[in-house]
Amino acid sequence: MSDSTDRNDWISRVLGFDLGAGKTAGPAPKLLPIWIDAKERVDVSIGKLQDALRAADDDDLNQIAEFGPYGVTEGESVRLMVALREADSGAEGGRAKVLDAVDDYRDVLDGAPIVDLLENNAFGVVVPLRKTLGAALSELERLAAAA
Repeated sequence: MSDSTDRNDWISRVLGFDLGAGKTAGPAPKLLPIWIDAKERVDVSIGKLQDALRAADDDDLNQIAEFGPYGVTEGESVRLMVALREADSGAEGGRAKVLDAVDDYRDVLDGAPIVDLLENNAFGVVVPLRKTLGAALSELERLAAAA
């Protein structure tokens, strides 16, 4: 079997997309794992930044490290998780809720000052919020709109 055939078989089996037919093979792909994977990758970077903040041994920086950056959002993360779960369960209107929640979360990434502070921190820790979470949001939007 060729590498191309193996790759196409894997894509069909794991992602549910048949490259030869250009259409989905089976049920729509689950959305929640896409977000969880991206969030876990970002959480590793956030953890490194929190360690650097704690190492500075400053009361204010310790407090920031303790509460983390996700405390500054206004529930966008929770709304997105709920919408993803509803969509994955097949709930009526779930995919539309995902699209709304993606827009709300993207507004946070594009406009919240904390995002710039985290990505351009003075501790040299790479925190790719926009790159990692933005890519996941784009993928969720594409899949939710296609269903």
